[in-house]
Amino acid sequence: MKSNYTSRTSIQLNNSTAAVWKFLLNTELASKYFHGAQVITDWKKGNPILFKGEFNGNKYEEKGTILAVVPESLLQYSHWSGFDGLPDLSENYRTWSFELITENNNTILSVSEDNIPTEKQQKRSDEFWTEVLNTIKQLLNNG
Repeated sequence: MKSNYTSRTSIQLNNSTAAVWKFLLNTELASKYFHGAQVITDWKKGNPILFKGEFNGNKYEEKGTILAVVPESLLQYSHWSGFDGLPDLSENYRTWSFELITENNNTILSVSEDNIPTEKQQKRSDEFWTEVLNTIKQLLNNG
């Protein structure tokens, strides 16, 4: 059964929507805002996405499926992580959505993550996504 907890956050970027989109599809740059995780995908709808890395000395692999790719508008994929201690079943996958909106020559990048099991985990996701978006902004500004 799906959970009611969803994390949502957004940030204004002083970059074109095209530049932000190109940045999001760069898997090498993704490791810089996903805590060093290697992101492996071809960004084609229906194909897999893998996150490989190491956390506290333990190697991990997280996975999902690309659900939507709407250029300069929406990037969405499912995501499962063993860190939650839940089995690799469809009901334990979360959906990560990255939405881009152009506003006054800037881009609003919004991220949502659904199907979060607990309020405590939602708060942790809120903190994670705020950090991710701030890192993306920093990388884009220094790029």
